[in-house]
Amino acid sequence: MVLAPSATQLPTYRIWGATVARDELLLLATLLVLWATLGRWVYKDAKDRGSDWAWQWGFGTPLTVIAGLDVMLLVVVIYLLVRESA
Repeated sequence: MVLAPSATQLPTYRIWGATVARDELLLLATLLVLWATLGRWVYKDAKDRGSDWAWQWGFGTPLTVIAGLDVMLLVVVIYLLVRESA
């Protein structure tokens, strides 16, 4: 049986006065890359399809992450359903 390490055994870093575990930093970096890439992809796809709303889709979709990651993914699904065919 493998036991998980305790919180005191995890490598941590002090950032802006907060103690953060290495795994949390990796998760945050991954989510930031997903966030930026998703907005760029939606904008490029909408622009390639000739949408007049390309910048709104590209800028607004990543902003919905404020409401939660699931809401942002729901907006992507909605975009995929309402976009014009090429």
